[in-house]
Amino acid sequence: MAILKGAEIDRFLAAPDARRPVVLIYGPDSGLVSERARAVAKATAADLDDPFSVIRIDGDSLTGAPGRLAEEAHTIGMFGGKRLVWVRAGEKPIGPAVAEVLRAPPSDSLVLIEAGDLKRTAPLRTEAERSAHAAVIACYADNEGDLKRLVADEARAAGLAVEPEAATLLVSLLGGDRAASRGEIRKLCLYAHGTGRITVADVEAVAGETLQLGVSEIVDAAAGGLAPALERLLARAATADVPVAQVMTTMSRHLSMLHKACLAVEAGQPAANALGSFQPPLHFSRKAGVERQLQLWTSDKLERFIVRTAEATFDTRAKADLAQAITSRTLMAIALAAAAGRKR
Repeated sequence: MAILKGAEIDRFLAAPDARRPVVLIYGPDSGLVSERARAVAKATAADLDDPFSVIRIDGDSLTGAPGRLAEEAHTIGMFGGKRLVWVRAGEKPIGPAVAEVLRAPPSDSLVLIEAGDLKRTAPLRTEAERSAHAAVIACYADNEGDLKRLVADEARAAGLAVEPEAATLLVSLLGGDRAASRGEIRKLCLYAHGTGRITVADVEAVAGETLQLGVSEIVDAAAGGLAPALERLLARAATADVPVAQVMTTMSRHLSMLHKACLAVEAGQPAANALGSFQPPLHFSRKAGVERQLQLWTSDKLERFIVRTAEATFDTRAKADLAQAITSRTLMAIALAAAAGRKR
């Protein structure tokens, strides 16, 4: 099976399988896509800046010359050794170029392809998934378990322990973009360097302000129907360069958790108890606001907006130049829908 999952991914990143000389790494988490692609590249080429062993190709250029990829893949290195052909897929289809390489896979090169969120029927994805000569790695937004492991790994590498309450708070603040999350964790580790452990106070001092600016306040304003506040927060986030991916993936996760809690309330459970289904657990400062959100939504309406948010998240990847506008429009629609809930 070309699709790698779980522990298979970690093993492959550390030592790419020579029997799979075509590697496709794709998904909505651009930070994780980039991180994993770089891991494969470093495991393949000794020097990523060597133009003789590392060939970088803009994927859009292959649409007019699909044979170029196969030519580069089968070219013998000037100084011997394995060559890396690194492709960054754009908006134009490159399935035919990749299919040609898969029909006659190279023996002395590795073709590494970075792509955004590909639909299940995308030719690039289907060609790779059905080939025994390819390895396919999907990169989706980190879930609670992924974030906990990321926090633990980074803290351990920095020689720090993490208090359980601090880990819970930090995970609740992190978004779905791996690169952004890793950056915030490393900043926190640097702040706590020399103390031996990361505490709740450390998280609040370092990560709280930055991450709540990009995630919690925006998400709660949207789900709580606070359109004027949301407009101000989105403008502030844009000025602060808060990643769009972090906002959208966290919004998606929040709507899913809100939907689960809403189903519990509709089944007769008290709202305060239903909030216990949130994973990661809600920070105490947000509980009252999220409980109010439950009064504004029905499970049916949440289902519709979960789908709409997922579609908008895909659009932000496919149309990067419009990502801010798509995000603002989607979140404002959520806010207006929540506000209308008060009138029922």
